[in-house]
Amino acid sequence: MVGEGAFVAEGARVFGSTILPGAVIEPGAVITDSLIGTRARVGERSILTGTVIGDGAVIGADNELRDGARVWCDARIPAAALRFSSDR
Repeated sequence: MVGEGAFVAEGARVFGSTILPGAVIEPGAVITDSLIGTRARVGERSILTGTVIGDGAVIGADNELRDGARVWCDARIPAAALRFSSDR
């Protein structure tokens, strides 16, 4: 489900997830079984699986969060700061 005013960029993929109003999913991001909060932003090429991203949080480009990761409201994660696995 994609909420009113949310934006999913061309090339981003969303599967079984809820994107709340005003959220932005940038190109190349892959969101699976996750909840993206109001006004949150997921950066280019980031991979989120089974995560909850709080309202207003920003996930920079090239991050990978999986398996129950939670990001607080208004938190900022810089580009390429988190990687769940090193096999890719």
